[in-house]
Amino acid sequence: MPSFKDANGREWLVTVDVAQIRRVRQRLKLNLADLQEGDLLLRLADPVTLVDVLFVLVLPQAEEKNVSDEQFASALGGDTLTEATTALLEALCDFFQEPQRTFLRMVLAATKRKQAEAMTLLETEGDKLIQTMLERAMNTKTVQARSPTGD
Repeated sequence: MPSFKDANGREWLVTVDVAQIRRVRQRLKLNLADLQEGDLLLRLADPVTLVDVLFVLVLPQAEEKNVSDEQFASALGGDTLTEATTALLEALCDFFQEPQRTFLRMVLAATKRKQAEAMTLLETEGDKLIQTMLERAMNTKTVQARSPTGD
């Protein structure tokens, strides 16, 4: 079962089933089962919406741990938010039947590969990329000095 830890070290198990989808739909007016529109992943890219969905999905656990939605949201950011996103996407994959499940797992794997490639590029070429971006942003050009005689 997919899970993640928040910044306070609390572990949250993420499951998606029909009851969870109904709860998210009722509370947030968002249909986790509707992949046809293509809107779901775009909406989940918003960190506030993402955390709201996660909280609804872990609500029984939050009540058990006496954690409010505000406390839950305050404990997510940076790497913890990345882990939470991965847990949600894995839980969504688990929910769907074949062949959608296989397709979603392929999309998730491809996304992870692209992220890893981007990190590798950043680690190996980061200084050059930063320098190029700074030069473009500042619109600076290297001026070569000439001798007074034009040589």
